[in-house]
Amino acid sequence: ARSPSWLEAAGAWGARPVAVCGAMSASSAKAGWKSLSFSQKLVYSSALLNVCVVGFVWLKRQLKMADKEAKELEEMRAYTADMDMGNWSESNRFRCFFAAQRYHMLGTQGPDEEKSPEVQKMLEVMAQCRAELYGKIPAESPAMRPLHLPPQ
Repeated sequence: ARSPSWLEAAGAWGARPVAVCGAMSASSAKAGWKSLSFSQKLVYSSALLNVCVVGFVWLKRQLKMADKEAKELEEMRAYTADMDMGNWSESNRFRCFFAAQRYHMLGTQGPDEEKSPEVQKMLEVMAQCRAELYGKIPAESPAMRPLHLPPQ
């Protein structure tokens, strides 16, 4: 007695054999679709629609992320261009930082050592930065206000 194959065993349980490796023709696929009930067609078409929607949303998100990364890269390039230590022009966002850093690295002991034109330019930039900072501080800060007003 030979043992039954899985196709024969499936047939014994009432299941139809499945087409293997795409051997179904287009007409038999259409016939298979036509033989489905409305609820089965609804389930299959809903699943296909869900896959399409999820794919579209995922693709849109990927495109949005790529656009965001391109903007971040452009900002990073702008920052890198601004981080020129020797450029102390008004357009350089980091000029105050680099002027203060370079002044600190000089380690001068007094005004006698600060006579070179480069150091004078550095001091001028730091004075401009100080004036900008003082311009941003309000005349009366919250720390200057009294905590409690006396009762009247």
